[in-house]
Amino acid sequence: MALLAQKTVVYEQQIWPGYNANIKFNSRWGIWVDGEIHTNDHYFHHFSQFTLRFAGTYFLKNNNKFTAGYGYTDFLPGGGHESFSIPEHFIWQQFQWYNNTSKHKLMQWIRTEEKWKENQLNDSTIADDFTNTFKIRYNVFYTLPLSKRGFIPKSLSFALGDELYLYYSPTLSNHVFDQNRIFVGLSYAVNKHDNFVFGYLNIQQQNATATQLKISSIIKATLFLNIGY
Repeated sequence: MALLAQKTVVYEQQIWPGYNANIKFNSRWGIWVDGEIHTNDHYFHHFSQFTLRFAGTYFLKNNNKFTAGYGYTDFLPGGGHESFSIPEHFIWQQFQWYNNTSKHKLMQWIRTEEKWKENQLNDSTIADDFTNTFKIRYNVFYTLPLSKRGFIPKSLSFALGDELYLYYSPTLSNHVFDQNRIFVGLSYAVNKHDNFVFGYLNIQQQNATATQLKISSIIKATLFLNIGY
């Protein structure tokens, strides 16, 4: 770690495998299920986090959609505490919209999250109370086909994304920046609806007291399933 402008900078490397399943029952309603595992290194020796989300989705006429549901995260400190984890419960709401053509695809969303994370008594014990935090996220994701025939099954596309996280709770410090995530990679069209997206993710995250900046270099791979589309 290093000291820069009176702020501690910490560097880490991880791998994030995940999945995202969107199931559409009819023209208006569906469900969202996604999960992700985070390692605490570039191997699968130890894990640092596990997240699951469940939600209902309402589709507008133009296929833009509202999603809202429940999520659960288990934080795994490791470092001699492999049997110790810190649970976090949260509810989330999201509006997602698209600007797609045969030559490119642009997806954006705005997501709000209300989180309740259990507090720690010490390095091996959690308390019976929670810390409540609130976040807002803006995500933009762009794909460009690498095939002259456009977005066809069994083809690759260039993928570029950026997601900004902001605090919006008066109980935190007077800063609003939480983190920024930049993704560069490829999207492989498994078939007409499903994609496997993989590449490099860089995260710069500030802690709640604005005294530490964590810079993460991550290999990220996610399978996106769109059932009933």
